[in-house]
Amino acid sequence: MAKKNKKTIERNLSQNDIERLEILQRSEEVKGEQLTLNLEAELAIENEAEKLLGLQIDDPEAKHQLYYQGLTKLMMDNLPKGKENEDIRRIIYGEKGILINRGKKINEKGIRGSDGRMAYLEDLELAIKIVAEWVSVKGTPTELFMAFWDKNEELGYPHQD
Repeated sequence: MAKKNKKTIERNLSQNDIERLEILQRSEEVKGEQLTLNLEAELAIENEAEKLLGLQIDDPEAKHQLYYQGLTKLMMDNLPKGKENEDIRRIIYGEKGILINRGKKINEKGIRGSDGRMAYLEDLELAIKIVAEWVSVKGTPTELFMAFWDKNEELGYPHQD
């Protein structure tokens, strides 16, 4: 049946259409490969899929560890505790949330549209470095807030209202 359909298609196509289809079919033979020009101006074929196979694109376990055992634990252990300090923690967590969610802030309905637990690993690591440095110098909550604020400014992110 496939041969019959192919012949039917070929009868209804112009010679230019057939040539375009042949070019497309030849391109399917090199799936995942890309022509590149190297430093010596030589044409080379790179297999994009093979380059990606060795990379770990996402690691849910690492994210979980960084978010809960790293960032959240450090902040909970070192920020002032108690109901009377709840607003202080909320303000700092808000600015931290902007950083690890790449500028996404909570809207007027209370929705961020992004989940810090699923943040990019490098963003979680950056936030942990900020908190770890703050802990190492025995900084104040204001200093931690300002560290997140300054980093968000540097990256061009907005601030939580």
